[in-house]
Amino acid sequence: MPHLQPLNSLRERLRSELDGHHPARGVTWGNPQAMSEALKSIKRELGGSDSGPPPQDVLLESLQRFARTAKAATFTELKYVCYGTTVPVGRDRLRVIDQPPLFDALLAQVSEREVQPKQFRRCYQGLLTGYFGYEREPESVEIADKHWVRLRGFLSDRLDPCLSASTTRGILPDWLRTLADHRNLLSPDPCTRYSAALYRDDMSELRAVCSGLGIPGNSWVWQDALIAYLRLVCEDKDPGFLKRLPTLLDLVNGRSEVKLPPTLATDATARTVVRYSACENKPEHPDLRDTCVQWIGNPWLRRTAWDATVNHEPARLMVNSWLKQRLIRDFFELLAADGSADLRRLNYWLKWEAEISDMWFVLGAEAQANRAPEFVELRKRMAERDRNLVDSNRQNNAFVMRVGPLLVIEFGVTGNACYVFAASDFNTSLDRKVLRLTELKQKAHATRLSHTSHWESRFDYELRKLLQSVPSSKGELIPSVPRTTQSTLQTFGSMSTLSPNRATVPSTFRRSSASGEAERASTDFSEELSAGPRDLTSRLASSRKITSVELDQLELLLNRHNIEMEDNRPKGGALWALLAYRALKPGVAAVLDFHGFRYAEGKGFWLKGEE
Repeated sequence: MPHLQPLNSLRERLRSELDGHHPARGVTWGNPQAMSEALKSIKRELGGSDSGPPPQDVLLESLQRFARTAKAATFTELKYVCYGTTVPVGRDRLRVIDQPPLFDALLAQVSEREVQPKQFRRCYQGLLTGYFGYEREPESVEIADKHWVRLRGFLSDRLDPCLSASTTRGILPDWLRTLADHRNLLSPDPCTRYSAALYRDDMSELRAVCSGLGIPGNSWVWQDALIAYLRLVCEDKDPGFLKRLPTLLDLVNGRSEVKLPPTLATDATARTVVRYSACENKPEHPDLRDTCVQWIGNPWLRRTAWDATVNHEPARLMVNSWLKQRLIRDFFELLAADGSADLRRLNYWLKWEAEISDMWFVLGAEAQANRAPEFVELRKRMAERDRNLVDSNRQNNAFVMRVGPLLVIEFGVTGNACYVFAASDFNTSLDRKVLRLTELKQKAHATRLSHTSHWESRFDYELRKLLQSVPSSKGELIPSVPRTTQSTLQTFGSMSTLSPNRATVPSTFRRSSASGEAERASTDFSEELSAGPRDLTSRLASSRKITSVELDQLELLLNRHNIEMEDNRPKGGALWALLAYRALKPGVAAVLDFHGFRYAEGKGFWLKGEE
């Protein structure tokens, strides 16, 4: 029968390949290499995969030669370069797709093989492998993305001719048949097709297509399909979205079999928290809260990051509130000296959560050293706001809160009063990593509130009274500027209105000593001062670069004083703080002077430099 002829032919070939007396082969029965080669050849004839990518060392050698000459010496080398189109090579991790002349030359040479269908199909398969293996490189994302789209168009345009040529020859590889069934992968919307099945918790189709095309688990195909699924879930009504929220968070946090790259994990977090904030019922969600802190940052310390990534104030305020409440609970539940929750103080300060704008946690020796999982997680949540307490009682801890212009300090060991200060009267920098108990209990300017009898109502009365009587100008914390720096700054006209005993540079614009930046900043600034005051501001502006942390803190400071910030650096301009007259806000002017801003009277302070 005619339809049995190919099968009979293949049987004869298998018998011939494995015949131990074949004069040209001399193959020994059981030789695994001969068996593998024969089976590979037969699989190709039956429509299986083509030869596939070469070993890594051979691939890299072919790419290096092609990079030098822009010419493949043989068909085999051309095929290997196709497989390596998106593979980084060498110390500089250069890729063919990043280099326009090389990429143009490659596509031209592959096109010349169209008259030889079998060779063209194998080059096509190599380019397809590169297409699915493409990763964005930050240094060349614009050029490479443009060429990746061009590669997609090349593969799409030539899919039908490749199918036709293979069908005519009676050999249609499995991968090519799979691609024909999933030609959406070569379209501008490659993966939405799979989102509906993923929504039904059915990954079978996506698994099958990735298996059939050899798409690895870290390919953009999986990532795009899962982002399409995320969009579909976020478009669902509240019950459906909430049902799938745990799965979304597992995906974002790498707890599923597919790992999202950081940029996509951050984007997925932003989409998810915005959708959750729109729910009619949105109680605190600890996993979502911690996911937001991990991928976006603390919502009151990383305001700029939240605005850039999420740009949704209701979502930021929601997570901000959750995090503050969690930290208040952490202190009064985990850090109480006797190991039992101080429920009265916990409930009292939870009531004030909306009024608390910042927090610091000064941990005693036991809390610092505790390696229990709950303490490890606690210290992660307190990141950037944790300090070390020096106290003879190793169990003691301190909780410092900003409430309007006030600074409020509670202690973990019962029997300690609550200390309340006008922030500018607190004579210790909270930027310091290590604080002594005596530096927190400053009795000279403190209002001491004791936790006796029905103390809650008395606290309410005293705090409300202080909030009404203490002016906002008393809300500036002492800066972490060296004494020599303070005295020298006070000789400048910009500091003439400041107290000779206390600089008023806000603490919200100080470096983190935990990273060592504070020490470096102090050294650099002292060297500038030793050269004399002449043209100090211009030398600072040219030598100092504002960090992302400082930029976040600067924005908070300017917002608090209703001063607009204008960032023209992406267009080659300057970063502006639009304080037209320094005398209006001498404390803010001192901060800007210290960090190298120049002053243009009538407009404001400006700083040139990198974004």
